[in-house]
Amino acid sequence: MVQRTRHTLPAQRAFCRHCDREHTLDRESATGAAKKLMASLDKELSTEYLYGKARGKMFGVLLCQTPAGDTITLKAFSGQFRGRWKVKGWVPPLFSVEDFDSLNTPVEQKIKALGREAERIPSDTPAKRALLLQRKQLSRQLMRNIHALYRLHNFKGEQCSLFDLFPEKQGIPTGTGDCCAPKLLNYAAIHNLRPLGLVEFYHGRRNKSGSRREGEFYPACENKCAPILGFLLCGLSE
Repeated sequence: MVQRTRHTLPAQRAFCRHCDREHTLDRESATGAAKKLMASLDKELSTEYLYGKARGKMFGVLLCQTPAGDTITLKAFSGQFRGRWKVKGWVPPLFSVEDFDSLNTPVEQKIKALGREAERIPSDTPAKRALLLQRKQLSRQLMRNIHALYRLHNFKGEQCSLFDLFPEKQGIPTGTGDCCAPKLLNYAAIHNLRPLGLVEFYHGRRNKSGSRREGEFYPACENKCAPILGFLLCGLSE
């Protein structure tokens, strides 16, 4: 694991369409906690697989103040870790895992069955095209139903769905809400914790595009996180 020298990190900024304002959150103050997590990560989790075909993953920490005035550190990983949405000691996703499994498992089985059936049919035939279209439609509807499970909470005590934050014709990118920053801020809002600083870093083998390197800090992603972070930060500065 490589730790790199950094200059002061600029604050995380995000525009909230609900209040028509830009909100900010410090990042630099959380780098110390992030470096401690980097140093202990391989002991806390079995991270060997992040150096193989799976490549690395983003992790994040959020410094928070409790109602009693104490400072605590929350930690999160992006998406799943070794196929698990929930790991003890790490913040959970923005949905009920039980609801996700009951919704996803049976439909995924149908989608895979349609794929296997299509493979047995000669290419460029009406029957094959019909099966592939049915599989595509099932996948799209499943993703819409999964997105409907996500609930976002902000520091005004408000909550909304992903559909409330993305224009209807734009669509919601796959993986929206699964990054570290949304998980951490959502958890803090629900549990009456006041964020003081948030930072995300990459751990493991460099990604295929070369845009992520181990030990580096990165701001929240533009296409998935930027449209929802403004809402999640709303009320923090009041």
